[in-house]
Amino acid sequence: MPRATSTLKDAPNDTNAPPKTKAELRQESLNGVLQVGQLICLAFGKFSDAGAIGMHGPNMVNEMVQLAETNSKVASKVDLLIEIGPYAGIAAATIPFLAQLFVNHGLVKAEMFANAGVVEPAQLEQEMKLTIMRRTLEQQKAQARMEQELRDAMNDLNGQSEYVPDNGE
Repeated sequence: MPRATSTLKDAPNDTNAPPKTKAELRQESLNGVLQVGQLICLAFGKFSDAGAIGMHGPNMVNEMVQLAETNSKVASKVDLLIEIGPYAGIAAATIPFLAQLFVNHGLVKAEMFANAGVVEPAQLEQEMKLTIMRRTLEQQKAQARMEQELRDAMNDLNGQSEYVPDNGE
């Protein structure tokens, strides 16, 4: 369902989940259309329209799904969305990436796509620098541990000038 906080789905599909019913697939497809609509509204600064979609869209989707259960003409149109769903998913995943690139290069403002997780370039830069620093620190600590293990092994090896049987062997 469209949310006021994000145009992205919360989690990937669970591969162990039972197959979805036709009604669930219809619901998911219609929600996807609303999410794309929300994103378009946000991109053009139509925040109240995006809010209206988030507020009233779920009720419309529920009614449409119920109508599709009893009306074959409506069902055929809604079911078409199920068929194109995976392609819409690719588009929905690509839009925030492209939007971030546009923001990074000053073509649009980050707030236009904030609902899609787009951030100011300075924030993204700081996050990347922090990630790199953390990885570097982890590597340095791992290197120090290995060097200490090597010194300990050398000391153990140098400390044993002759074979000492263990447990009376």
